[in-house]
Amino acid sequence: MKAKTMLGLIACASACVSLSAFGNQTNGWFGVTVENSQIVPTSCATNGAAVTIENSKIKIDDTTLVITNFANAQTSDGIVKISAVALLTPNSTNDLYSSDALENAKAGFAVGFDDNNVTNFYGYANGTWHKLTGQADPYNWDGDTTFSMILNYRDGNVSFYVGDTLLTSEDSLTLAGLGLNAIDASGSGFITSITGAYEVAVAAYGDKKYGSIAEASGAAKTASPGVDPATVVKVVNADGSTEDANTVADNGLSKIVCEALGLPMDNANTNIAVAPVGTDEDTTKITLAVNLPANAEPGAVKFAVTPVGGGATTYCEDASAIKIPLQAGNYTITPVLK
Repeated sequence: MKAKTMLGLIACASACVSLSAFGNQTNGWFGVTVENSQIVPTSCATNGAAVTIENSKIKIDDTTLVITNFANAQTSDGIVKISAVALLTPNSTNDLYSSDALENAKAGFAVGFDDNNVTNFYGYANGTWHKLTGQADPYNWDGDTTFSMILNYRDGNVSFYVGDTLLTSEDSLTLAGLGLNAIDASGSGFITSITGAYEVAVAAYGDKKYGSIAEASGAAKTASPGVDPATVVKVVNADGSTEDANTVADNGLSKIVCEALGLPMDNANTNIAVAPVGTDEDTTKITLAVNLPANAEPGAVKFAVTPVGGGATTYCEDASAIKIPLQAGNYTITPVLK
């Protein structure tokens, strides 16, 4: 096996086709596994390459297994994670750089050894291979490697992981082109599985979608310091469509604020429920809390406390610690985006 080459996974994309960290809500997208000695593609297709099945693994022997025809991912925010478990045969880096398998490649992962016979992981980005370094063992000679490529089409970069360890490069790892057309596994080696997932969009700013409202708000404030993100950040619906920015839900709150609070937008009576905390240890103020539903994004909102009749507004960042002055008076508590 070691006399042959395994180019690893190559993600091919077309620039004319229209996925932050990969840690928000994710959806499984597609996958290729082996069941009962058969290749089983889920929400995708393979090219029918001449491969064999050994010990419930796909054996590639100087050929290319292509995965394509992915299911529609219309709810994606533009961040895709491709993961694989495979026994990769190391390549000479000279072979990596000269390979004709990279004609349409936008990202790739492989194991290479240089002219000094030093073995390392390599990642393909912005038109060439890059040596990757990190805490992961450079290569597991005795077994499978579990690795991932995170293709961030929104921000135009690619990240590489072995297990949960991020691998880095001295070079910029940019991602050219949009969309994912195919994944190629070329050369010789064994593949246990290849799977794809995408981050689910919940908010949008400008022409980009985000997996969290906090990310979209951050992008808005970076682009326009001082802007109220609730006026420009849009809700992304469950079908991938977007609401207009700066629109109001039936309860009078901004739609994007309702989304952050996990409140329905079509109920005029729904609101946040504020109550005293069980034990208030603050001797200078009254501490209240909002019991947010499980689908809320508490990190995206803060709470404005304003005296009725006029006075300075203070802001509380934590839904579990909203502070009200001890002085007699009435106060309104209004959730706003951070």
